Amino acid sequence: MALPPPSPGWTRYVVKAKALSVGRDFRVTDLAGSDVFVVDGKVGPRERADVLDAAGTILYRVAGRVLNVPKHMTITDAAGTEVASLHGKLFSPVRSRMTLTVPDGPAWELQGNFVEKEYTVTSGGVPVAVITQKWVTVRDTYTLDVADGVVPGLALAVLWAVDRWVERR
Repeated sequence: MALPPPSPGWTRYVVKAKALSVGRDFRVTDLAGSDVFVVDGKVGPRERADVLDAAGTILYRVAGRVLNVPKHMTITDAAGTEVASLHGKLFSPVRSRMTLTVPDGPAWELQGNFVEKEYTVTSGGVPVAVITQKWVTVRDTYTLDVADGVVPGLALAVLWAVDRWVERR
């Protein structure tokens, strides 16, 4: 099944888990199939990942503990400055709710269904990103739609964190 085009004002990325990776790694392409990002998951006592551009430059780092209650992850830029903090709600059996605190902007609210792996991220009630597996039939593949003006690397960091939380349930 071919992917439908994204809505006007949005950019769509295809996010595929790498098959034989040690950490939880993703290859991110545009709709033409060109590599645009890589998410390099790390192995260790804490969940960690680097979001890199196509040239291999680190854009963001994600670190946290997904086995804690409540779950928490921190996103930093390449220089180590915290740009966001993601917090999960204490308990939600089917619907996942998370809040992304951004120091220099409005909070992002993430709500979705962990069974269907479909999430909407809003800022001030306005959608800024949509994470879903609805359009793909290959396991461990997502589509990520990002609204114009939203930094795609930050949205990818959120996608990786959500994926780790769902896999650890």
